[in-house]
Amino acid sequence: MKRVLPFLIVAGLLLLGYLLLPKGGHAFHGTRLLNPKPVDFVLEGPEGPVRLSELGDKLVLLFFGYVHCPDVCPTTMLALKRAYEGLSPGEQERVQVIFVSVDPKRDSPQVADQYAKAFNPRFLGLSGSEEAVRQTAQTFGVYYQISQYRSPEDYLVDHTATTFVVQGGKLVLLFSPDKVEETDKVVADLKALL
Repeated sequence: MKRVLPFLIVAGLLLLGYLLLPKGGHAFHGTRLLNPKPVDFVLEGPEGPVRLSELGDKLVLLFFGYVHCPDVCPTTMLALKRAYEGLSPGEQERVQVIFVSVDPKRDSPQVADQYAKAFNPRFLGLSGSEEAVRQTAQTFGVYYQISQYRSPEDYLVDHTATTFVVQGGKLVLLFSPDKVEETDKVVADLKALL
């Protein structure tokens, strides 16, 4: 019995480890939410209102930023471009990258969409009224505030720089700014969700 007991303990630990692994055995690079939060919003796109829940079964990567952002936004959007282009054409069809402007005074839906499409023609840029943007940001726990105000056209916006992943109407995964730049790991996470 003394010889069997260590074997049983090791076997039990291995089984427990296997049971705790995410579906398919993939260890996620991004922060996986254990209790996915239902999310939805309506904002304005270049061709009219866009409701998140109407994007069907697409995996949605959502980033909140603004067009005049000098650093974080272009860096993150470039990282999302690389990750998106790391997917096969069939996988790309099942993914939608959305840029939401937290600067609706300067970024109309058309301006936000042009900015998003500068990174990839399939990306979508959204904006809306100040109230609609505020409510959408609150849904995702996104903070933003005008800073370094010099004039109505010259200011910065401090904002949360997390990338949110929505699947089936629920927030399932988060990428911090440093993690979203690790393209291979982001692509692996997206493939595991797809």
